[in-house]
Amino acid sequence: MPDKRREEFFTKLFLDDYNLHTGKQYEIVCSPEDDNKVSGTYDFLCKNKNSTNDYISIEEKSLNKSTENVRDNEEIRKIITEVNKMLDKRGLFYNKKYLFQLKFDKAPKSSEKNKYIQKITGLVEQKLSEDINADIQNQVAIDIQGYDCIKKFNIISTQRSKRVVFTFGPESNLSTDVQADTFYALSKIIVNSNLKLKRPKDEGKRTTLLITSDWNNFILADEHNIMDALQLIKQQDHENIDEIFYINKRSFEDTFDIHKVK
Repeated sequence: MPDKRREEFFTKLFLDDYNLHTGKQYEIVCSPEDDNKVSGTYDFLCKNKNSTNDYISIEEKSLNKSTENVRDNEEIRKIITEVNKMLDKRGLFYNKKYLFQLKFDKAPKSSEKNKYIQKITGLVEQKLSEDINADIQNQVAIDIQGYDCIKKFNIISTQRSKRVVFTFGPESNLSTDVQADTFYALSKIIVNSNLKLKRPKDEGKRTTLLITSDWNNFILADEHNIMDALQLIKQQDHENIDEIFYINKRSFEDTFDIHKVK
């Protein structure tokens, strides 16, 4: 979801829920950054229709977008999908199941994506031709020199099977420590948002940060992870933020949960 569309979507989603529970009628008045051409400020100024001076300044930040692991993993998944499509078209059907381990340090740039797809496909095809009669039980490294984004490329094993199955795992980009990953992503969000919300806070407006998660591919955290991480962040790093809400998409559903975490 593009940034502006996402920001407006979650702000309206939040306001609908907030109005329902408070009995007030907040609506978006303007986007200071876009409408007033003020760079580096918050996303939306909202006003209660039933009051002359009841405002909320809202900043929305995506937890997924702030976490390189999640963003890169989605890009790598697309590369691997294209590799599998190319291999299927070439009809590489043998009587084994091949397990490959493919680790990336980061996702390749968009301009280099096709280069990586072609290279990986060619290496897999070459490896299948070389080891068609061998049973591999231990890892065998595949030379991937000149492709800086790839950390490791191994063939793990072969097993007798009626058809070939290629299993790739961009494991270096999967979060294995949700709490640490959440803390670092949240820290960046909090510090940045604290600066953006300083001006409306000084003007006496209520300030709200929406931390959002709109993917169900990689569930990074829940509201408890967010609250635990928030406890470790210095008070002065979020002194300009009156309220923080975590909005996350329910797995395999098109509905969202809204949790107040500050």
